[in-house]
Amino acid sequence: MRNIKVLVADDEATVRQFIKLVVSKEKLPVSAVAEVDNGTDAVKLAAEFMPDLVFLDIRMPGLDGLKAAEMILAKDHKPTVVIVSAYNEFDYARTAFRSGVADFLLKPIKPADVAELINTVAARCVETDAATACDKKKRSAVISAVNDYVAANLDKPIHLNDIAKAIYVSSYHLSRTFKLLTGQSIVDYIQEQRLAKAMELLKATDYSITDIAGKVGFNDAAYFATCFKNKTGVSPMQYRKMQDIESK
Repeated sequence: MRNIKVLVADDEATVRQFIKLVVSKEKLPVSAVAEVDNGTDAVKLAAEFMPDLVFLDIRMPGLDGLKAAEMILAKDHKPTVVIVSAYNEFDYARTAFRSGVADFLLKPIKPADVAELINTVAARCVETDAATACDKKKRSAVISAVNDYVAANLDKPIHLNDIAKAIYVSSYHLSRTFKLLTGQSIVDYIQEQRLAKAMELLKATDYSITDIAGKVGFNDAAYFATCFKNKTGVSPMQYRKMQDIESK
C-alpha cells in the first residue's frame, strides 16, 4: 500500500487537528497532511501539493466546499474529494456527487470513516500506479519494436500495416501511440531513418548515389536526391564531398 498525501480544508481548526490525529494514532498510510482554512486556498494548494485525497468542508470563507471541489476536479490531477458537512441535506450531497465528489461525510466525523477512506484511496493509488507503469512499459516496447523493424527493412518498402502485423498491434493503435510518444508520424520517422542511413553510407563507402538510394529504400535516385537536399540543404554528392574535405 502506497503512502498518500492528504489535504484538509476546514475553517474549524478542531476538525483539521482531528483528522491529523486519526492519521497519526491509527498509523495510516499517509506521507503528508496539508491544511487550509478556506476554499480559495484549498484550490490553490491542491494544484501545488497534488494530494491524493482532499477533505473539504462545505461551508468555508472564500469558496465553499462544492465550488472548491468543482475547481479542483477540473484540473488534470484529480484527487479523491470528500465533502464534510454538518448539514444532512440531500441537495448538498446531490450537488456534490454531480461535481465528481467521491463521498459525503457528516460531522462529527468518525475516526473509522477517516481510516476507511484513507486506506481505500491508498490501495487504489497502488493499482493506478501499477497500471500506469504497465502501460508505459507496453508503449515503450511498441516504439522499440518499430525502431527494430524499420532498421531491418530500410532497403524495402515499409508500410504501416506491415509494421502493425509484425508487432501484433492494430494500425490505428500503432499510429496513434507512435505519434503520441515521439511527436512524429511513422512515415516521417521512416524517411528520417532512411536519410540518416544514407548519410552514413555517403560518408563511409564508395557506393554510387543510385546504389545508396536503393539501399535505403528509394527506387528513384532523383527523388532520393530531392528528399536528401530537403533534409540537409545539400545534394548527396555535395554532402559526400563535404565529408571528404572534413576527413582530410
